[in-house]
Amino acid sequence: MRRLWGSAVLALCALVSACDVASGGTGGEDGLLKPTAQPGATARAGGLGSAALVSRDTNGFTVSTPDDARKVRVTQDACAPLAYALSGTAVGKPATTVVRTATGEGAEVTVVLAAYASDEAQQAMDAIATALEECATGFTATVDGDEHKVGKVAAELAPEGVDQAMGVGATVTRSGRATPAKAVILRSGNAIAYLSGTPSIPATVLDAQLVKLRG
Repeated sequence: MRRLWGSAVLALCALVSACDVASGGTGGEDGLLKPTAQPGATARAGGLGSAALVSRDTNGFTVSTPDDARKVRVTQDACAPLAYALSGTAVGKPATTVVRTATGEGAEVTVVLAAYASDEAQQAMDAIATALEECATGFTATVDGDEHKVGKVAAELAPEGVDQAMGVGATVTRSGRATPAKAVILRSGNAIAYLSGTPSIPATVLDAQLVKLRG
C-alpha cells in the first residue's frame, strides 16, 4: 500500500512533505505505528554507517555531512521532545548520531540517525508522543538563536515498514511569517531516523532512508 503526503514548506528547520509508504507494520488513527516485537536490522548490525544516505541512494540529490549541530531551546520543558523532532535534532541521549543533508529539486533535507542503548529508542518515541498531547496548542522554541512560535500541533499519517513511526504537523511563525512544518520520525529496533527539510522532503529521500533504516 502507498500513501502520498502533500508538499509542505518548513520554518522550524523542519520537515516533511511527501512520502511513499513501504508495506509492513500496523497503523493507528493517531498517526503512530504500533511497535512490532522484532528488533530492527540496524540495531542488530550495531552501527549507523550502513544506514546513512549517500548520493547514489537519492537520484537527483547531493548528500553531504553538515558542519554543525543545531542548538534548540524550549520555553516549556514538556514540549522539548517535540521541538527537537521538529527541528531535526535527536531526542534523549543517543549513544551515536550520524547527520546527513540531501540537497536537490529545490529542497534541502536533513536526516539525523541516532542509535540508543537498551529501550531508550522506545522511550524517545514515547516522549515525542507525550509532548504531542501536552503541547498540542503550541509552544515557543529557539533554533540556532532564532525564535520560532509553534502553533497548533497535530499527529499526521506516518510511513509504514519500520517498527514504529510518527508524523507531526504544525504551523510555525518566524520573523512574522507563518509556514507549515512537518516531521517524520522512524524507529527500527534501537535506531531512530529524524527527518527534516525545507521546503519539503521529497519521496525519493524518505523512501531511501526508510529502506536503509530497515536494513
